[in-house]
Amino acid sequence: MIWEYFSSIGSILIVVLVVGFCIFSHELGHFLAGKWRKLHIDAFSIGFRKIWGKKVNGIEYRIGWLPLGGYVELPQVDATGEEIKAADGTILPRAKPLDRIITAAAGPLANIFCGMVLACFVWYFGIPQDTPDMKRMTVAKVERSSPEYKAGLRPGDVIVKLNGSGFNCTWMRLAENIMYTVGPVRLGIERRGEYREIEYVPVDNPHAPGRLGREKIGYPFFSVHIPVELKPVKNGPADKAGIRKGDILLAIDGKSVGSALELRQLLASSEKSPVMFRIRRDGKVMNLPVAPEFEPGAETVYKIGIAFRDESSMAVDLVIPSSPAAKAGIKAGDVIRIVEGNPVRVPKMMIDFVNRYGANPMSVTVERNGRQLNFVLNPQKLRARVVGVDLLILAHPTPVEQFNNIFRQTFMALRGMFVSGAHKIGLTEKTSTLKPRHMSGPIGIGMVLYGMFRRAPVMMAVHFVVVFMFALAIFNLLPLPVLDGGHITFALIEIVFRRPLPAVVVKYLSMMFVGLLVLLMLYVTYFDVLRLLPERKAVPKNVPVKTVQP
Repeated sequence: MIWEYFSSIGSILIVVLVVGFCIFSHELGHFLAGKWRKLHIDAFSIGFRKIWGKKVNGIEYRIGWLPLGGYVELPQVDATGEEIKAADGTILPRAKPLDRIITAAAGPLANIFCGMVLACFVWYFGIPQDTPDMKRMTVAKVERSSPEYKAGLRPGDVIVKLNGSGFNCTWMRLAENIMYTVGPVRLGIERRGEYREIEYVPVDNPHAPGRLGREKIGYPFFSVHIPVELKPVKNGPADKAGIRKGDILLAIDGKSVGSALELRQLLASSEKSPVMFRIRRDGKVMNLPVAPEFEPGAETVYKIGIAFRDESSMAVDLVIPSSPAAKAGIKAGDVIRIVEGNPVRVPKMMIDFVNRYGANPMSVTVERNGRQLNFVLNPQKLRARVVGVDLLILAHPTPVEQFNNIFRQTFMALRGMFVSGAHKIGLTEKTSTLKPRHMSGPIGIGMVLYGMFRRAPVMMAVHFVVVFMFALAIFNLLPLPVLDGGHITFALIEIVFRRPLPAVVVKYLSMMFVGLLVLLMLYVTYFDVLRLLPERKAVPKNVPVKTVQP
């Protein structure tokens, strides 16, 4: 408990320092460019709320006690007043447009540079990805009430194109591209050797995994088969059996395997040694006997053979074939509500109940299509066995690829939100499920960073910092007043027309956009707060609740 407390405090401090570093690097870019272009600088501060300051060559260098980045006071970059004054009231000459462009652009460029440096670590060490990159994806299941099913998509169809183009990506990247699509989605599929296209308009998916289910966004209503790609550990059982890197696991002892969870469950539930691995290698299917070993230090546990969508949802994402849950009749998509008369709200509560009851019969109430169903199942006693394979898939995107991905995602997200708003007021017939509510403000970004540093691998956290750096740069380059892109735009207008915009026009445009940005920040912060609140789910009524003694 004490360790958890200090770990939480440490993660919060890291988040504060990381966000502060991103903002500080941005302001440092402005500062260095301002000095290079010989612009007047009143002050440069590390942190906010000054506790120390010293003036050197006319510039006051400050340190603040709030480590949330910093700031630089460059009055000549601002173009909202008739007169440009220094902090002491001295009238300053108007800076040349080129100097203002260079100084304004230097902040975002500093973010991009720092992001590129961190991206090199991601490139070298790699980041985990959800699935291998695939050029073809076989549909595993489709919800019958979904627009995809109504358009003709069926289990077994092989998706080879999205919106007329081929792909080579992970499942989540394909789902992301579907969510970002403006207008109808076109899936090119192969069915029994014939090519056809299916077209449908995405709708909000309340059954999307994790928090996406609360976002009212067009996540696909279908899932695909995820190949279990093997990477044998040197001198491990799999390596000795002849398993090679890149082999795709199809089945164990004749039972199909569609996930790493199923692999672990089947190994633990089987007492056979060796077990027969059916694999696909270079298009050929072969069988290899592999002798599992008990995992060192593994304890006996009880399992029912299900996986949840995430750590905060009781929705069943996967039911392992031949497991206690499958034999009892529980299906993917069921939402577990009651265990032995006790309401359960998070998967950890379910896991605690299973281990507490052991192999004794257990009553479980689930919600399925608005109905309450009761099941009795017998947890299975398991002890983990391993075969020496690494199932972690690492991607090694180059720094340029990482920046291009963020730029593409930002462009597609902004386009989707613009189309969504235009459709709502009747300006276009095209549709999009992306809305401004899907953006994140400081609270949302901070919570994601906190979760990354608390639970995710180090490189995942570093990668998110890279994403934040690049996104901060791109956002600030938007040609909006008060942003760096706005200063650049005003300077370009001055170059083209050989005269600046009237100060009163710049002033009122800036005031208007400050107000709009404040409203947008309040709007996205409201939804950030909602995401922090627990999901409200109905608990079945008239079900007796009894206390379970440990």
